[in-house]
Amino acid sequence: MPPSLVDRVRVNDNNREPRQPLVLLVDTSGSMTADLPDLAAGLDGLRAALARDTVARNRVELAVVTFGGKVTVHGDFGEAAVFEPPALAAAGDTPMAAAIEQALELLEAKKRAYRESGLDYYRPLIFLLTDGEPTDTARWPAAVRRIREAERERRLVLLAVGTKTASFQRLKELSPDRAPLRLKEAQWDTMFQWLSRSLQARSRSRPGEEVPLEDPTGPRGWGALPS
Repeated sequence: MPPSLVDRVRVNDNNREPRQPLVLLVDTSGSMTADLPDLAAGLDGLRAALARDTVARNRVELAVVTFGGKVTVHGDFGEAAVFEPPALAAAGDTPMAAAIEQALELLEAKKRAYRESGLDYYRPLIFLLTDGEPTDTARWPAAVRRIREAERERRLVLLAVGTKTASFQRLKELSPDRAPLRLKEAQWDTMFQWLSRSLQARSRSRPGEEVPLEDPTGPRGWGALPS
């Protein structure tokens, strides 16, 4: 494991709670310029909600990976109690495949760290947000194959969300059994509230227990199924 990755996935051994790892994969390509302020506000709301929750703040662990021109891992992969959302800036193209591969590597490293520390953990989550489609198309088939294999083996759950301009055909390739969702106009804040509630519910269950999520496509939901 590269030393830089080791540094990012260290575990706080003083906290013996089971962990819920989450990687937020955030599209920061140039076309996301108008959406980033609302997205950043939603991330801050997620931070505040998890920090207030006496269980989730010690069980949920987050990493933010952005992809806009290049793939960047922001800060350490650590507890919600100390999570600080990064500053977001839009630039460049959309290396989504490379970002997915980075998320998978982070999660595998984090799970190794849990096992070495004797900590139990919930099935990891990847929450992917985008307004476009991958521009690193040569790497896309391998990323799709790795995600599908991990889902099939129940090693993670991928939740993909796109704005109205996203390529839902591409997003559907990642998880054929779980449809991607189209974000309704200006619903960033509501989406992150839903995510915080979902994480809080999962963190109160037992590792391995299936926790049904609220339906985000209901009458007052933030998402819709793409046509």
